[in-house]
Amino acid sequence: MKWLIILIIIAGIAGYFTRPDEAKMREAANALLSNPGNISQGVESLGASLAGERIYDNYYVGARYRVILNNDPVVTCYGAFTQVQCSRAQASGAASSGSNP
Repeated sequence: MKWLIILIIIAGIAGYFTRPDEAKMREAANALLSNPGNISQGVESLGASLAGERIYDNYYVGARYRVILNNDPVVTCYGAFTQVQCSRAQASGAASSGSNP
């Protein structure tokens, strides 16, 4: 049990010192925004680039970076141990659910 606690403390310290900074998270989000998969993502990317709100959240051992347009998330990135993973938000609404009312 003592070794487990020591390993958790070491991992926490390593996570704190290797957490990606805001510039690296912004770069990863911009890379995803600059590579749209279809026309609607292209329009959304353009709007997010011009008027999107960008939020960096620091969680001490990890970080989250979001690009928000009209209170809807466009891109969300998570980072820890110098690695950043970004993804586009899934389309919401009746059009993406495929069901009729």
